[in-house]
Amino acid sequence: MINIPSSILCRMAARSSISRGFATSVVTKSEAKTPIQKVGWEYLLKQRSKNRPIAPHLTIYQPQLTWMLSGFHRISGCVMAGTLLVGGVGFAVLPFDFTTFVEFVRGWNLPCAVTAVFKYIIAFPIIFHTLNGIRFLGFDLAKGVDNIGQVYFIFGCGTF
Repeated sequence: MINIPSSILCRMAARSSISRGFATSVVTKSEAKTPIQKVGWEYLLKQRSKNRPIAPHLTIYQPQLTWMLSGFHRISGCVMAGTLLVGGVGFAVLPFDFTTFVEFVRGWNLPCAVTAVFKYIIAFPIIFHTLNGIRFLGFDLAKGVDNIGQVYFIFGCGTF
């Protein structure tokens, strides 16, 4: 029996599954099997030859506070989740715990203004994401969808 290291087997399996994924996700004109696929492919080629975009871009719309807050809500959620993941894995792997880390940072004797800025950077996404999530739940229940004042309230509470 041939003894192949598992790292080589994993790389070979990953490459074959990735290349198979690329090969099956790209449809060329000759592979279009149904009449609808042929019509769609011809339409896309015609739009490409006229240098037209496939879908309208966000720049054609006037920015509105509600969808900008929605985007920021998603971004803040992703940043908090990533921070929690990296921090959790980091403290699980590193030889010190969170309280040791806090005492280490306190040992730097940073001015109050600097620590206040860091606390604000940590607290703002949490407060904003929580309050905006409550607002989204209200929107899901069709409560207060016509009141734009609550959007300013949420952003104001998160800021101060």
